[in-house]
Amino acid sequence: MEYRGIDVSSWQGVIDWKKVADHGTEFAIIRITEAGNAIDRYFERNYAGCMENRIPTGVYKFSYALSIDEVRREAEKVIEVLKGRKLQFPVFLDLEYSNQRRLGTEMIARLAEAFRKIIVDAGYRFGIYCNLDWYRNVISEELKKYDFWIARYPVDDNGTLIERYRPDIGVGWQYTSKGRIPGIEGYVDRDVFYKNYVAEEPSDKEKLSKEPKFVGKVTASALNVRTGAGTEYPNLREYPLLKRDNLIDVCDTREAIDGTKWYYVRIAGKYFGFVAARYIRCEMTPTSVGGEQQISINGGSQSPI
Repeated sequence: MEYRGIDVSSWQGVIDWKKVADHGTEFAIIRITEAGNAIDRYFERNYAGCMENRIPTGVYKFSYALSIDEVRREAEKVIEVLKGRKLQFPVFLDLEYSNQRRLGTEMIARLAEAFRKIIVDAGYRFGIYCNLDWYRNVISEELKKYDFWIARYPVDDNGTLIERYRPDIGVGWQYTSKGRIPGIEGYVDRDVFYKNYVAEEPSDKEKLSKEPKFVGKVTASALNVRTGAGTEYPNLREYPLLKRDNLIDVCDTREAIDGTKWYYVRIAGKYFGFVAARYIRCEMTPTSVGGEQQISINGGSQSPI
């Protein structure tokens, strides 16, 4: 399956992200910092626009580093700017600087690994952006185990996807630098990805607690139960809908891409899914009785859903 998106920087100026979203853009990768570790002056605006319009987001850093210390400072600045904010796509290290190429394959691998460690230790995914020439002639075999986003398009690029230029490697392909879409004045890079980072998120799901924190009551007339935290996820096949006054076990909390709060819940004692927290009212709270966690029910026992 393919996912169509864009990558942007201050070069695109002010973007109308609603128009971009309405066009069907499935992700955006935003430049976060530029030369001298200066923050891209449109980064905050672009990040906010993606969040408001529920566009899955990643970032990229064009690296100018010629030493391990310099690349570490680049990575640390990325983490500083992100401030723990959520990304669905990786932090991509952009390797295309001609002065870096002169350092040789081994040194470039060391730079990438030093950058990766800081990014991953901060809880973000890591990937590498480069063109096909760099991948074939500069990137070490050791680095090729990571997710690569490959740029390849013709010299006479006219903004269209030309199938014969599609690389047979990588998780993503930047197929033009002269794309045009509603919401952006002028050219924009357009991309195809083959990996669904939004649906994946295995590490997050592994950490979800399945122990009830409290029992909640549904306050909406109908409430969708989804496979992930956010309206972009499909309904749970086994139990797609809850009704007003249904009781559920609330086990954990997650934040959606747009910043809204979602509960990870257990339904009928066996089905697990996500519901929007604003439609759940705490009905029963856990109390400690005889050293064990139990549910204290106000006004009777919990009835099955």
